[in-house]
Amino acid sequence: MKQSPFFLILAFITIAFACNPKANQPNEQDHAAEVEAWYQDRVKSLKADEGWLNLIGLHWLEIGETTFGSSPESGFRLASEGFPDAIGIFSLEGDKVYFSPKTDSIFLGENELKERIKIFDSEDQLSEKLSLGSLKWNIIKRADAYGVRLRDLETAAVTQFEGIERFPVDIDWKIEAKFIPYVPVREIPITNVLGQTTPNPSPGYLEFEKDGKSYRIDALDAEDELYLIIADNTSGEETYGGGRYMYVKKPVSGDLVVLDFNKAYNPPCVFTPHATCPLPPRQNMLDLAIMAGEKTFGEH
Repeated sequence: MKQSPFFLILAFITIAFACNPKANQPNEQDHAAEVEAWYQDRVKSLKADEGWLNLIGLHWLEIGETTFGSSPESGFRLASEGFPDAIGIFSLEGDKVYFSPKTDSIFLGENELKERIKIFDSEDQLSEKLSLGSLKWNIIKRADAYGVRLRDLETAAVTQFEGIERFPVDIDWKIEAKFIPYVPVREIPITNVLGQTTPNPSPGYLEFEKDGKSYRIDALDAEDELYLIIADNTSGEETYGGGRYMYVKKPVSGDLVVLDFNKAYNPPCVFTPHATCPLPPRQNMLDLAIMAGEKTFGEH
């Protein structure tokens, strides 16, 4: 049966779209809406109880006892007003941390703390969170160091937060990249702002092109995602000098992934001096001005 010219044209258009991967990409309006939704989730996470805006202190413990409170004599002095001179005592014993309350209304969950308890033990994977009013604290471990991470859920950094300046959303910075695995997985050294360097498993690298030049980024493993720590020619100028972060989905089949630099975001150290941010490895310092994603924040 002879087909009409209309059906032949329709069939040609259908085949053309199927053979052109860009035909299935979102248009600029849909892409801008997607990035904006991502950004709003980002703001919510920053302002959340476990977000980065409410960090007001980080104190590294020494073996033995460290007093904690608003008194000038405290080993870990709380600068915020309205809290007791003596809140408690941290005790670092080997690789375990204990806390002894020295005031009322300190809670572990819904239970008021009345006596000394163990709050951190890496071997037993124990990490407790304590609270006093709007204050919350817990222990973190970085290499062989143990620190008290202190939050104030009512700090001005949260209540007065007005967002992060960003480059205009540009779909041209949504780029297809090729994931090339390392066989076997490589260990790459990552240094944090404290100067501590630790090996991190890298399952492979991403290779992409921009304006006729080829670039590559070593990726870190993050379950079903790849974690990227990058710097570029905007770092230290429009963007934070310590680089920016990105997450991308691992390829489900084949080796292609999508790099959307409009979702490149600031490390926690931009928002608080009490974070321990990893820095970009030398090979991830790109000779490219990535005019997309978050700009620097505050005085950084």
